[in-house]
Amino acid sequence: MGKTINYGGSDISVSDEVAEFLENDRKRQSAEERSYRRHISKSESETVSANATQSSFDNPTLCEVIKSLMLEKLRTVMLNLSFKDKTLIYFYFYCNDSMEKIGEFFNVSKMAISKRLKKLLSRMRMSMET
Repeated sequence: MGKTINYGGSDISVSDEVAEFLENDRKRQSAEERSYRRHISKSESETVSANATQSSFDNPTLCEVIKSLMLEKLRTVMLNLSFKDKTLIYFYFYCNDSMEKIGEFFNVSKMAISKRLKKLLSRMRMSMET
């Protein structure tokens, strides 16, 4: 039903879907970093710059600032959702309701809820990146 993950130095409980989303996002970021590293030359100044950037992410204050900015962006994205979309998010992630139960509430099939949720999460992900 749910998983406990370490996020920002704290253990939090999230649904399986959120845990999967975060893991896929981590994998995507890792792949982007590898791709980026393959395409840059390794001159001495670039290597020093890369090491300085990496060590700045070890800074807990910077991590908290980034986390805060991401949460603020998520709040903004959530505020722009329709009432139905907010309700879907609430039932699925907060109440941990099944897609079948949510479908009964919206008077649609669980497949329709699955598709709607997938599209909604994709739109939210894109909004978070802009």
